[in-house]
Amino acid sequence: MSQYSTQGSVTIKRLRNGDSLFITLESNGIPLYQGVDTSSGAVAPNWTVAANQPVLTPKVTSSMGNTVVRSMHQWRYNGVTLLFTGATSGDWRTDSTGKFQLNISTGSDAGAIKIIANLANPNAVANGQLEYSCVATVGGVNYNVSKTRDVVIQNMGSSSAYGYIVASPEAIDSDHPTSTLKTGLQMGASVITSYHVKWWKDDTPWPAKDGQKQITVGRGDVDGTQLFIAEFYLKSTDTTPVCRAGSYIIDSLDEFGMNFDIISANKEVAPGLPVTVKGKIINMRTKAVFAPANPVWRLDVMDKDTWAVIKTKASDTIDVTTTETDRNGKQNDVEVVGEVSWS
Repeated sequence: MSQYSTQGSVTIKRLRNGDSLFITLESNGIPLYQGVDTSSGAVAPNWTVAANQPVLTPKVTSSMGNTVVRSMHQWRYNGVTLLFTGATSGDWRTDSTGKFQLNISTGSDAGAIKIIANLANPNAVANGQLEYSCVATVGGVNYNVSKTRDVVIQNMGSSSAYGYIVASPEAIDSDHPTSTLKTGLQMGASVITSYHVKWWKDDTPWPAKDGQKQITVGRGDVDGTQLFIAEFYLKSTDTTPVCRAGSYIIDSLDEFGMNFDIISANKEVAPGLPVTVKGKIINMRTKAVFAPANPVWRLDVMDKDTWAVIKTKASDTIDVTTTETDRNGKQNDVEVVGEVSWS
């Protein structure tokens, strides 16, 4: 008897021709992180320095290997549309705020964004969000696709730790059968090069990869969409991690995937108004919902900053309440991650 499983947490755009599109924002290896000293106003790393500037390059791939052409590139920061009307230097055009540049070439890097100024504000330390959208053309038909990425901005104390994973690429397929996951660690304003990593696949330890700052994963490691988590320790003998980081890898060629629907009337969490999320298995070739006999489900509500599991349910539905979103005196977004297996 064959054993199957699939996981998911991403939105998959459905196409009328039975194809599926996957959109990722590929990093140049520099994390979207800034620390700020609220006393002195100092910010690190300094994004006005060219060597420190993060770049995100949009990629849209087809599950059937069809050619995807992107156009009408648009970026928003914290909900405000960026207007790239400034000076041009090579392939880059600056926006009206002077903080971002858009790649205006016609090649594979078209639509990439570069951050060229510090986004951290000592008077308002809070995460930001970048959102990319475009028109993806496949087989003569246009589709609107979009993707968001958080910009992590936090207080910079000497003991504050920020760990990250840079995945390249974020979507694997027949042309790119593996992805490299590279970690990095920063303590305050200092880059830490000596640290120990323990790896997890969702909630399952992956001891074969422990101690490796960089790992390679392939299609056999990914069922639809797989969450990889890195725990950072200052020494291999330490028992408590200083921080955690997570990264999703998509296998665009897998037969099955998972989608989520919000089935409650309210779509955002509020006091007394939970959001109910329901997972479903999708046949990626036919686009039909697949209902196997005796599926074994697990849904987790996870902290987006620490990738710690807040709540778990062995079901295809889970309620997200203010108990999960309002913690430590803050209101937070959370991530719902699902896994299902069947025979």
